[in-house]
Amino acid sequence: MGLEAKTGYVLKKLGRRSETDFTRYIGVVIKTDDYFSPTRRMSRLANAPLQEVIFEVGWALDLDPSTGIESDSRFGLALGALKTLVKERFPHHVARVPFYELVPHAFNRKAVMQFRAEPNGRPLLQLGPGVFTVNDTDKDYDWDDSFKPTLLYGLDKLEEAYDGPMLYEQVALRYIDSVRVRDYGFTDWGSFIAKHLHFSFQNSFGPDLVPKDVSFQQLFDRPNGDTLHLQVGSGTDGEGDLRLIWQTILQRSQAFNKEELIAWGQEAHTYSSTIFKQFCKPDFYASFH
Repeated sequence: MGLEAKTGYVLKKLGRRSETDFTRYIGVVIKTDDYFSPTRRMSRLANAPLQEVIFEVGWALDLDPSTGIESDSRFGLALGALKTLVKERFPHHVARVPFYELVPHAFNRKAVMQFRAEPNGRPLLQLGPGVFTVNDTDKDYDWDDSFKPTLLYGLDKLEEAYDGPMLYEQVALRYIDSVRVRDYGFTDWGSFIAKHLHFSFQNSFGPDLVPKDVSFQQLFDRPNGDTLHLQVGSGTDGEGDLRLIWQTILQRSQAFNKEELIAWGQEAHTYSSTIFKQFCKPDFYASFH
């Protein structure tokens, strides 16, 4: 639920519910080429199209055998503790869901509280029953210098708030990118996508029918147990300009401790960089430098 600010148009056009939903994504088929080395590390781009990066973890919920209702029984106390623990770095906290205290189990796996260094600022931390996220945007994002240290800090404080090590069972790393298509000589979605991405589509019906909006999807199983979700679609920004929006999401469901989460995140970040380069054609990628 951390996409409400800069990337609001992503939600409108790609129909996502929330980054705390581990089960529903939209994607796109791509063709990869070998002009980028799979092991080459992507440096920070001067004109990066990045809109938001989200690292999200989930842990097992408690089951009430008498009612069959799952809940995070430690959430209420942990939330209060986390407010105190992160106050020095993230003093501004905002409830995203009014009255969530009345029926907290109704918001399982959904972030209900945000912690920010300044109002509407990034990075931010989010907590909900059974879920925790770290979000950042292109303004300050750098994996090694800023995001990973914030992630380590957030997980340390999360476990302190929950009074000890936690057994995580789900993790996802999501990158959301977008460009204003008129900056690239946009005429129509078919030719624009074919020119700039290693993906294309063609409608063989109604030659007078030109798509106004597009949305494509595909999921891939990786050999290491990850699921790769690739999404692409059209949208508009706050000024009404057409945008191309794409997301790269890596997700895994298994038991993790904190150290294993960090190691997975490093691997997922590196692989996401490779996919980003393979997804874009050379001239399109060069425009981000």
